[in-house]
Amino acid sequence: MDKTNIRRFSALFQPGNIGRLCLKNRLIMAPMGNSLADGDGYVTTAMLDYYRARARGGVGLIITQLTSVSSNDMMPYSLAIYDDKFMPGMRRLVEAIHEQGAKVSIQLMHPGMLLLLLPSLPQSMTVKVPIITPWMVAKKPYHEVSQKDIERYVWDFAEAARRVMEVDADALELHACHGCLLSTFLSPATNRRTDQYGGSVENRVRFPQKTVMSIRQKVGRDFPLTVRINGNEDVEGGITADEVVQQAVILESAGADAISISSGLEYWSTLMAPPYSAPEGLNISVAEQVKKALKIPVITAGKIGPELAEQIVRDSKTDFIALGRPLLADAELPNKLRYGRLEDIRQCLYCNNCLRSIWRSCTVNPFLYKEAVLPLTPVRSPKRIMVVGGGLAGMQAAVLLAERGHHVSLHERDTELGGQWLVACAASGKQGFAAFINHLRRSLDRLDIPVALATEVTLEQVLVMKPDVVVVATGAIPQGLDVLRSMRCNVVQANDVIQSKIETNGRVVVIGGRMLGMEVAVLLAQQGKEVTLISRSRLGGRKGPDEKITYRALMRQLVELRVPLYLNTTVLEITEDSVISRLEDEVLSLPADTVVVAIGIKPVDTLVEELQGLVPEVYPIGDCVQPGNAAQATFGAARLATDT
Repeated sequence: MDKTNIRRFSALFQPGNIGRLCLKNRLIMAPMGNSLADGDGYVTTAMLDYYRARARGGVGLIITQLTSVSSNDMMPYSLAIYDDKFMPGMRRLVEAIHEQGAKVSIQLMHPGMLLLLLPSLPQSMTVKVPIITPWMVAKKPYHEVSQKDIERYVWDFAEAARRVMEVDADALELHACHGCLLSTFLSPATNRRTDQYGGSVENRVRFPQKTVMSIRQKVGRDFPLTVRINGNEDVEGGITADEVVQQAVILESAGADAISISSGLEYWSTLMAPPYSAPEGLNISVAEQVKKALKIPVITAGKIGPELAEQIVRDSKTDFIALGRPLLADAELPNKLRYGRLEDIRQCLYCNNCLRSIWRSCTVNPFLYKEAVLPLTPVRSPKRIMVVGGGLAGMQAAVLLAERGHHVSLHERDTELGGQWLVACAASGKQGFAAFINHLRRSLDRLDIPVALATEVTLEQVLVMKPDVVVVATGAIPQGLDVLRSMRCNVVQANDVIQSKIETNGRVVVIGGRMLGMEVAVLLAQQGKEVTLISRSRLGGRKGPDEKITYRALMRQLVELRVPLYLNTTVLEITEDSVISRLEDEVLSLPADTVVVAIGIKPVDTLVEELQGLVPEVYPIGDCVQPGNAAQATFGAARLATDT
């Protein structure tokens, strides 16, 4: 226990009140969707395990994921509370969190325009909006909310609040940000009504205000109620800071016990889950303005690290910190801060792999949503295991296998551990990604795992060492282009450019429109280079990006930097001073002094084939099996360690 580090965060571990609710510290788990409910909206065992882990980790309050209040407007695989039949499961959830020493608040929501995030809507479901406008996404069925609808939804919220109180939760939160129904009424960008629910700030806040007042009539004045609103919508014509303050004052008068500040409209913006490129503490300024105008506490979210959290609580810029993704990365974050174990923290990288539509996991925590398997069971018969490859997959596998009790050694052909992740760490704005490599290195040292660097492992060496198991994590190498090119043309790989191993000269053409291509184009444009980007499909790949927030941030940067984009364009040939391409029926010649290739990677799996039948157990993991994102690599390592 480091007493110096403990004192560094003393303000965060002072008790604080929200209404009559006393919290043991100033750290709150922010509400986050996790798809752990079943298809009908009931609590599941996996959800109980997930929340138990965060409650055990030391937060003062857990605010659950969104909980639907209306039967005909429900996000798939989210919680529901529109009927008494859901109360037994909600009661089990509340009890599970209480057993681990945390308080619990249940967040109530009508999804509104958040349904736009779904690829398709269930039959008979419509997107409820304040008013239908020309910019709304085509092929989606919209329904303009009437005054009668509003009265019904106010009743739905109040009835849901009654159920929250009856399942013995400690508080409830009203979701009024990010593009849910209440949020769209608050926003001048989405609410262009001309009746009593549109126009002025007072009119736009009327629906949420009525909802708060109706909830108060149902649950009484003493039951703690927080309201989460946007401090910034990150869209043209969105809400201003002055309007946020006015809304907060009105909601306080209606009966709110705290105002929680978040940001962003989820289907347009990047601020509700700010990526690595976003500034830290982006909601602090407006939260401070709101706090000065209120008598009730303020909760602030938005990429706030421990040091900044301590500072703004100590300086009375906010009362509580809402942590989201950092608690996915490390459920024990509060306890580790409290007891000064800073080096043990698995820091959130804000890489947003946890938000990917296809593969929802965490780069630094491969056991996210799989909390039931922890702690890993020690093995009865330890094996001698040789891990070949010191990238993320290899390092993570070595650590977890050693923690289970196996005798592990790690071998890396380069002079430094990290593999492809070193490229990520060198990209613009991603310097914080190195925290994960450092964490894994410390874990290797803590477990006394022998590490051999600058070692090219061969079949002969493996046979001499006679391991019981070989884990092959040899990674991948960049793909090349199968087109004609002049030998004098400067054709380079994006990885080498990002790591500053190669300097680009003159006019640059980047080939590849997925994340890597977008990142290297942004980097070069920021350096003042004349850059053009070519992609054979749309930006983000043929099917579009899996994770749209980081994609939106990069796309905005490309537009702001005025990088010409040639999409759905095929590269035909690279000549001495140009790239010849086809766009529809036209052949284009784009001047190029340097061509940067960013079209993906291919597995390095030779050793896997050589070892088959010669070693008792051979397990390939990571990119040498199939190139993927970092969360897939560490999850594969965790799955291997769990089963071996």
